Parts: sequence; C-alpha cells; structure tokens
Amino acid sequence: MMKKAIVFLLFLTVFFLNETFDVSDKLHPFFYRVSFPFLKLRASIEDVILKLKNKIYPGDIYVGSKSVGGLFFVTGRGDGYFYILGEVQEGSLVLDPFERRFLGIVVEKGPLSKVETVFSEDFVERVRIENASSSVVGVLKGGAVPRVSILEDVDVTGWKVFLEDEKWNVALKDFLFVGTVAGYDGGYFLLNAEKDLPDRVAVVGVVE
Repeated sequence: MMKKAIVFLLFLTVFFLNETFDVSDKLHPFFYRVSFPFLKLRASIEDVILKLKNKIYPGDIYVGSKSVGGLFFVTGRGDGYFYILGEVQEGSLVLDPFERRFLGIVVEKGPLSKVETVFSEDFVERVRIENASSSVVGVLKGGAVPRVSILEDVDVTGWKVFLEDEKWNVALKDFLFVGTVAGYDGGYFLLNAEKDLPDRVAVVGVVE
C-alpha cells in the first residue's frame, strides 16, 4: 500500500511540474523521458475509458468514413519544435484536428517523437499560396519569422499558405493550412503563422 502511495505521489508531482513550469529547452528531452511512463499511463487510461464507452477521441480526422489520423498527446515544447507521446515514423504530418491547420513534420522517432515546426531554422518545404481565384507554388523557409519565396512576379500579400503534399493535397487540404502572407521584405514574403499548440494533435502517416 505504501509503495503504491509513493508511486502515485511521484506521478502527481511529475504531472504538476509538467503542467505548471516552463522547463528550459536543454532539460526538455531529459524531463519528458523521465516522465514518459506516467504520461503514457495517463494516455492509456483515457484511451481505455473512451473505448469502454464506445466513443472516439474528438478531433479524429476522417476521409469519407475512414479515420486517417491518430491522436497523440503533446508533451514538450521547444524553440521551433515540440514532442508528442508515442513512436511515430519520421516524415509523418502533424496536424491540429480542432483548428484544421498544419503544425509540423516528425523528424525524430522515439518514445517521445520530435516534431519540427515552421518556426525552426531547419524547416524547408514546398507550399501552395492561394487566394479566391489564383494559386502559385513556393518554398517555405522556417525561422522566427517564416519566409516564403516564389518565382512568379505576383504580390501574394493576404493569400493563404498550404503545405504542398502529393498524397493529401485534395483529401486533407483544409488541414494543411499553414498561415497567411503578412507582407514582403528583403526578397521574401513573410508568413503569419499561429504558434499555439493544442494538447492533442493528429498524426497522418505511418504510425507504429
């Protein structure tokens, strides 16, 4: 009984620290690897409860009647990246199923998989920029202020930017929304993208 009480107290302590304090970037990987068993337990318990009630997580992504996006907990956040609980194949797309927007791409697989966002200096992806009547293809370069470059001599200020993905361009277009072009500076169009993250995200790709 005493052992169970100690384990439960440790779980509450880790959970409280996780929810309350802003751990530094250098401590993020260590902290969340230590708390991994407790986070996994919390996710497993919620999953079992929902299955027993014959329900699904709100925010599941469907194409027709088929679910194509598994839901995962966000467990850690850093500068230009965040972590999700679970082993996810590199290259998988991470989406916000509630606000219908693109959040990032899985770049490291592990018990806590790392997701790179458009605010990372290493992020480079093809995008499509659209308004009500036209569209052009460009390249999105990540950073504190993400930048978009295009070949056409067109002012795309105010246009919407979507990730260009061959597999999901049509079926999940709304979920691939990245942000809106805010203006032009130094040869690039500047992207206005949302930094806030939900507690759970949808992953589209190979999940093990």
